[in-house]
Amino acid sequence: MKKLASARAAFLASPLKIRADHLLTFAEKGTLKSWRGEGNAAFMETYTAHFIVTDYTGAPQDLFFVALDWLHRECPDAPEDAVRFHIDIIDHKKADVSLAIEVTEIVAATETPDGLVLTPAADPDERAVDMGTLFRDLPDRPATA
Repeated sequence: MKKLASARAAFLASPLKIRADHLLTFAEKGTLKSWRGEGNAAFMETYTAHFIVTDYTGAPQDLFFVALDWLHRECPDAPEDAVRFHIDIIDHKKADVSLAIEVTEIVAATETPDGLVLTPAADPDERAVDMGTLFRDLPDRPATA
């Protein structure tokens, strides 16, 4: 659950001054997908990363910005509606803000002399794929503005 920890760290490192004891962090609705086959021990985790900032006194859109900034960096292929929120107004100065972010992580399994090593794999970024390396026979086309 590398992304859960990464998102929590992003909230705590933000200029919003969120205290660790006011940031509840958990994964829910998790599923695992595995692929059968000889030597394929990799699997995919899909879950909702859930964050609740208690007694928050700032503007909710500031939290939304931090969440979306993290999402764009860490989950480049996430759908446009990957973040949901719920706000519970405590009084005229503070609220509890809940953010639910749909997350997918692939865990690669590598056999080493010391045993099996499980490593979270980086998300593919479809925008970073050089199609020319995949389809070498495509003619070069000039870039369009």
